[in-house]
Amino acid sequence: MKAIEGENCLNCGKKLDPSDSFCSQCGQSVSKDSSLTAFLSQFLSDYFTFDSKIFQSVKPLFIRPGFLTLEYLKGKRVSYIPPLRLFIFSSIFFFLLLSILKVEESNASAQLSMDEQFWDQFFESFLPKLFFLLSPLFSLLLALFFRKSGRPLTHFIFSIHFHASIFSIGSIYLILSWLLALVELQLVNFFLAILLAFYLLIYLFMAIRKVYEQKVKQLIWKLPLLGIFYASLVGVSVILLAFFSQ
Repeated sequence: MKAIEGENCLNCGKKLDPSDSFCSQCGQSVSKDSSLTAFLSQFLSDYFTFDSKIFQSVKPLFIRPGFLTLEYLKGKRVSYIPPLRLFIFSSIFFFLLLSILKVEESNASAQLSMDEQFWDQFFESFLPKLFFLLSPLFSLLLALFFRKSGRPLTHFIFSIHFHASIFSIGSIYLILSWLLALVELQLVNFFLAILLAFYLLIYLFMAIRKVYEQKVKQLIWKLPLLGIFYASLVGVSVILLAFFSQ
């Protein structure tokens, strides 16, 4: 949409040229569309860069381990969604999807046992807080195991991208799990969970090997230790969150 000759910017009052799509002084769009569609479009554009960037950024989270981290470290940052924004976007989508599916499951079952109530609270309350805590902690573990192979920024960006991959792959699992539950294929659902967990391990192995340029014989002992330390952090974090949330 172009400006009309003689118009002023609604935000800063600067006079607009007929060729302007955006104000040259404050950058606001000249569009006067006040519909809900325009509002949602602006929201997605401003906060989640809902354009070609999202497709270029989300695809590697599934099939190209370490790619986004390497691209960022090379300085190729404009073509992709910034790491923190990608992490927030993928986590919001995951937990929103989780919340929707849990509500449907709760509606289908009138009574919940104590164990079910605990896990509902865990997934809805503890898990979101847990991941925002674990991402920087995981970067510290990476710094411990690969201190000679990367800078502090490398560890932090890698951790953010890896957790964004967990959320993205986890979102796919939630959808598939829900569909399998509808047709009562619990056994298939169980094997699917194992398969995706195994895939995440392979994904992490390949991502570390690429970003940190590690040899296979180095990762044979480093990756299991990294997993043990990370699992320990998860356990301690769950206990602390449960204690302070009471």
